[in-house]
Amino acid sequence: MSVIHTLRLRYSNAYLVVGARPMLVDTGSKGDAPAIVAGCAAAGVSIHDLAIILHTHVHSDHFGNTASLAAEAGCPVAYHPGDRALAMRGDNGPLRGVGLRGRILARLLHHVPFHTRAADIDAEDGARLDEYGIEACVRHTPGHTSGSISVVFDSGDAIIGDLLMGGYAGGMIRPTKPNLHYFADDLPTAMTSLDRLLAMTSGRLFVGHGGPLRHEDVRAWQRAMNATRRAIPID
Repeated sequence: MSVIHTLRLRYSNAYLVVGARPMLVDTGSKGDAPAIVAGCAAAGVSIHDLAIILHTHVHSDHFGNTASLAAEAGCPVAYHPGDRALAMRGDNGPLRGVGLRGRILARLLHHVPFHTRAADIDAEDGARLDEYGIEACVRHTPGHTSGSISVVFDSGDAIIGDLLMGGYAGGMIRPTKPNLHYFADDLPTAMTSLDRLLAMTSGRLFVGHGGPLRHEDVRAWQRAMNATRRAIPID
């Protein structure tokens, strides 16, 4: 069974997953590489042992050290083809804010740069990760970005990136409370992706900010959102 280690970085989480071989999911913001290397070492993993670097999506706070870490590790990089144009753009591109705070942050963060890096492997929906030592599969869960994915483990746990976030202030306050992320390219699509994800999982949901979230808490939050039919301004 794979063990998921949360690497809490300055603005986001990355994840070291250790199975038969180790895998890194996301690479934080520019400047987080030493913290990632140290976090891996604390779990008994050298960066040179990584089988693959997989991305839940391509934004500067999840892709910020991919080029340098992949070069150091000598391992392949994977993300969904839906985010290929974003990865080659080298910055976050237009961000669609969810609510007032999201719209304000979108204006501040859309031009944050990162080093481009082509994917060696397309992280397509349904792709198994067994050859990289991890008992899990890739599920396309678009909405936050076109190419957002989740890593669904055979155990019932999942790493879901920014499909949701935990709590407030980027996950620093009440980190285990399910909440909408500040940005979504297509919020209705994200909520459809969440429906699909919840149907195929049963355990902890590891998010890009805060967390982890309990499956039952997300279900309850989703029911409350649906019951109140809350309008979420995204334009």
